[in-house]
Amino acid sequence: MARTARPEKLGEKASTGDAASTSQPKDTSTSDGSTFAPTLQSELQRVAEAWAGEMGARARRLTQAKAGVAAPELIHDLRVYMRRLCALSDLLPCTESGCAARRMLRKEVDWAMQPLSRARDWDVFTIETLPLLWEADSDLDQDAVTKRASARSGIAHDEMYVHLRSARFQGVLRLFRERNEDSRVAMADCSSKALYGRIRRKFERWEKALRTRMTGLQKHGVRAQHQMRIKVKRVRYANEALRQPGASRQLERFVRSLGELQAKLGDLQDLRTAARLGREVSVSLSTGKLTGRKTEKVCARLLHKAESELRVACRLFLRKPSFRDIWGDVAHPGLPVGEAR
Repeated sequence: MARTARPEKLGEKASTGDAASTSQPKDTSTSDGSTFAPTLQSELQRVAEAWAGEMGARARRLTQAKAGVAAPELIHDLRVYMRRLCALSDLLPCTESGCAARRMLRKEVDWAMQPLSRARDWDVFTIETLPLLWEADSDLDQDAVTKRASARSGIAHDEMYVHLRSARFQGVLRLFRERNEDSRVAMADCSSKALYGRIRRKFERWEKALRTRMTGLQKHGVRAQHQMRIKVKRVRYANEALRQPGASRQLERFVRSLGELQAKLGDLQDLRTAARLGREVSVSLSTGKLTGRKTEKVCARLLHKAESELRVACRLFLRKPSFRDIWGDVAHPGLPVGEAR
């Protein structure tokens, strides 16, 4: 179940392309042919608006789709853009009255994600995990398993469509718009240099917490891995908002290494989910009865291998330059290179 530096495997092409498009700088030519340097605030606001537009477009397409018709990539992309905007929300300043709204947004997004994640779990299980289980256990009745998995997947997707059309979910989208406006006002009250300093200090705290979590990973279990995945996502997605084409090869490699780490953690989560879902749908070819225990054993073997790969990925990441080392050499919009230090 090797992933290619993506938080999820399904929808990789669509999300990768959108991420690249949001990183392209705007044309900075004026009407008289001269050019101006975009400020850090304007660049961050541009990224926030682009991501919000992509999120809204996918939410509308899913809301308007007929049950069972929407592509799994749409669900994947909607979840990714919501997480990206949450990471950006955590990174950017807020007004005094907007801090409570930022906390509310985080809470509501956690709620909004639940039906989306359940539908996606079944997509990953039926499309990616089942072929691995069939290869590992020849006694699985492929027809029976496929029918049971499709039925349960259909239920999860139907619940997701109802969820997306609910007033509360539409309220979550409205909270994103309000948070975007609040961050715009808050950024307007500080200089690019001051904003850069605040962002840099926050990133350094995030990376320190991530590296601390990574070094103690072997002493903990599933919960530690889950918390680390949350931290990896936040650092990675927030970095995507700040990354400029050609600004720093080290920064590009840093973001890519976070993606690889996130992919390994995602593999573990998918296998644990497969063990849980497999209990509901795995049918023995020889007996015709549910055989969830055998599926759990197969997933346990695959998990052992995936955990070994995660440990290797963690060691490689810990050897890479830290965020502090990398960002000393990165130029940002509105800041001379020397001033960024």
